[in-house]
Amino acid sequence: MPSESPTFIEQARRAQIIECAIQVLATQGYAHTTMARIAKQAGISTGVISYHFGGKDQLIQAVVAEVARLATDMMVPRILAQATASEGLRAYIESNLEFMRLHRQPLLALVEIITHATREEGDPGPYAAQAEAAITDLEKVLDWGRRTGEFRDFDKRSMAVAIRGAIDAVPARLITDPDFDLDVLAREFVTTFTLATRRDQP
Repeated sequence: MPSESPTFIEQARRAQIIECAIQVLATQGYAHTTMARIAKQAGISTGVISYHFGGKDQLIQAVVAEVARLATDMMVPRILAQATASEGLRAYIESNLEFMRLHRQPLLALVEIITHATREEGDPGPYAAQAEAAITDLEKVLDWGRRTGEFRDFDKRSMAVAIRGAIDAVPARLITDPDFDLDVLAREFVTTFTLATRRDQP
């Protein structure tokens, strides 16, 4: 197994394997994503994948973490650059949909994992931790607006679930309608959740 501090070459190899796993998941589907197919895509042996990840389950976890990293790297700077919570919420929604536009293969790979990854009874699945993190990160934006008085008093968890639910419904639409207009959708989402969260002025 690799050391706790992988070398640059090991990091590059891991990144290559994850990228190839994403490509196979997105094009072949979860059921057909095998270590052999990923190895062929990467031009390496299955033993190299086992060396770096141990097995398919660990590799799938690494794919989930990589997609989450791509999304976070895009979204967080945009949200933090905003002067108000209302603009932060707008940036949150818009950057989510922008990620879906720019990173279609990682998005499709993640959908395959969420939809088809099998798990033992009591196992929350490979995406559970990231799904919870997405909710809690959104709750921080909602907290921001409530502290500044921009947002009305509402149940934070319920509002976060509602916003995430709307966003998380988009990938299924993109699979059946790849040309679906995300710009229009982003405007509608921003309008809907701005109205839903804002404090009515006296």
